[in-house]
Amino acid sequence: MVRLRNGQYKAGFTLIELMVSVAIIGILAALAVTSYRFNQFRTRRSEAFTNLREIANLEKSYFAEFNIYTPINVSQPGPPLGPNKRVWTPAADAAFGTLGYNPEGPVYFDYEVNVDLGQCPLSDCFTASAYGDVDGNGLFSLIQYVQPNLAGNFSASVLFPALGIPAEAITGRQQDSEVAQHAGADPY
Repeated sequence: MVRLRNGQYKAGFTLIELMVSVAIIGILAALAVTSYRFNQFRTRRSEAFTNLREIANLEKSYFAEFNIYTPINVSQPGPPLGPNKRVWTPAADAAFGTLGYNPEGPVYFDYEVNVDLGQCPLSDCFTASAYGDVDGNGLFSLIQYVQPNLAGNFSASVLFPALGIPAEAITGRQQDSEVAQHAGADPY
């Protein structure tokens, strides 16, 4: 309210009040958009966790029947990785056919299973990996399920062999026999 010369008040906003209101709304909008994008990327990444659990279960079932894990050494469905979903191709169906894996619809991530005979000569360990770039920044994220053999040996990721087994950021505990995001790669 503004007081006029005659002692009466006139209702309305001053320019300063209006500018402060617009600034507050702008800050809140910026925070909301950032939070929305973060949650969108997290939701897309959850696809990899779900699909890797299914691949790991299928590998374990295959091992129970045939006493070996089966490799898929070429990531499927293949490039380009990015923020858009890609169709699961007939080549991907053929590669994962032995396991009987087929995702429900298009995918954001590429999937592969490495059975390193140098580390596990009896084909008794595997690493299932998902590679993606859901935020479109050109850096790959890596999510893995590492199944070591009884001796503790494991197969490395085909694309990122130097990264090894994912580990918890705080404790450093290796996360084998569970789906985990690799801290050494891009989070999204």
